Amino acid sequence: MVSTKVKDVMTDVVATLQLGDTLGAARRQIEAGGIHHLPVVDADERVIGLITYHRILETWISHSLKTHGDLADPVSDIPVDMLMEKDVLTVDVDAPAVEAARLLEKHRFGSLPVTQDEKLVGIVTARDFLHFALRYLEAETR
Repeated sequence: MVSTKVKDVMTDVVATLQLGDTLGAARRQIEAGGIHHLPVVDADERVIGLITYHRILETWISHSLKTHGDLADPVSDIPVDMLMEKDVLTVDVDAPAVEAARLLEKHRFGSLPVTQDEKLVGIVTARDFLHFALRYLEAETR
């Protein structure tokens, strides 16, 4: 039996951020790409953090409430490194896909950055697994 690898399920075109980028830049990438997870990488493309749409929205709401409902964008200038998750779990591109699925489920994550030789090469999300399952089920019905 052939074991499905993470590389068979992941998205390999990944929008990223770098230290010094702001939440405003993150929000623009999220909105433009219809994505919810942005890895933060260093100059060598190693994952050093992760920022999510949920975290940006949570921060925006919190700041808006503190300013009594002022709907101006109070968080655009905040550097991503102030709010990013820093202890990011990653998965290797050649790991069994079931391993990544188990990690997503166990930790209730929405995504896992995918690495090869410690460099970011993709991202795997719960949605990627849903797409994979749909392809499998559709092939099964043919």
